[in-house]
Amino acid sequence: MTYEIKIEKAHEEQGTVDLGRLSKIAESILRISEGALNIRLKGISHPRGRKSDILHDALRVSLTGINQGSTILFLSSKKFEETLNSYQLDLFRQEAQKELSQHTPVSLFINSFIEAMDDTSGMDFIDKQLLGELKKFQNAFQNDNEVFIISNKRSTPLLEIKKQDFKKIRTLEEKLPEPEPVVINGKVEELKHSKLKVKIETSEGIVDGFLSEEIPSDEIASYWGKNVTITGNAHYKPGERMTIEIDKIFEPDTGDQYFSKKPRTETVEQQIQRQQREKGTKNQLSDIVGKWPGDEDFEKLINMLNK
Repeated sequence: MTYEIKIEKAHEEQGTVDLGRLSKIAESILRISEGALNIRLKGISHPRGRKSDILHDALRVSLTGINQGSTILFLSSKKFEETLNSYQLDLFRQEAQKELSQHTPVSLFINSFIEAMDDTSGMDFIDKQLLGELKKFQNAFQNDNEVFIISNKRSTPLLEIKKQDFKKIRTLEEKLPEPEPVVINGKVEELKHSKLKVKIETSEGIVDGFLSEEIPSDEIASYWGKNVTITGNAHYKPGERMTIEIDKIFEPDTGDQYFSKKPRTETVEQQIQRQQREKGTKNQLSDIVGKWPGDEDFEKLINMLNK
């Protein structure tokens, strides 16, 4: 499929593009489309491990031309039904994956921006790492007035990106916690049509997970329907959701019941506020923020914090 990237009010002369800018555009498209594909296949955008050769070929995008009329770049990429036919075709049968085979790397790039910038979207295919990659696309802008318009003449929605749009993306990214190690106890539930994805039923709800490269996909089979303890890294998404990249899975000891609760998806600020509510205290630090240094001596400031 063919797409065009039109750069309005570009710094360069019409019909030309700086190689440095072209490199940043290309890198962002590849990184974002890779993350968008991974989050659909596995649940997170940037899992650990080496990218498979099959995915490398599926994410191929070619520059086919540059036209005048502002600066217009023409790109070409194939649908995943043509490039992923030997890689987990069963994933396409899942409800959430029905349209994936008709996507291309560029259409996933477009959809990721649209989802992140639309307040009404469910942001099902967005996580903190992918937001970080979206934010980096602002490096392709050379002045504050430029507008990137990305489209094709078929079914893909038109995407228009201005430099001020990155403020919202940056704010959304900052609200999400960094990935962190977790230990969870719960019952393994099978996700149909995929050996990589699992669900863990904890005492506080369902947690999504997928198997890292350290765990053979067949190893999980013996645990279906059983209580297990898993260790891994939690990757956070908008709407207090997460997906766990599972490193180890084993039968729990008695003491592992401590880990049966669903991890909290809170930022540091939210954790502080929750702890203060639970203790019935207020944030004394806010009483002095913006007031120091001033006339107060150090002893007085310490007393304010210890009230």
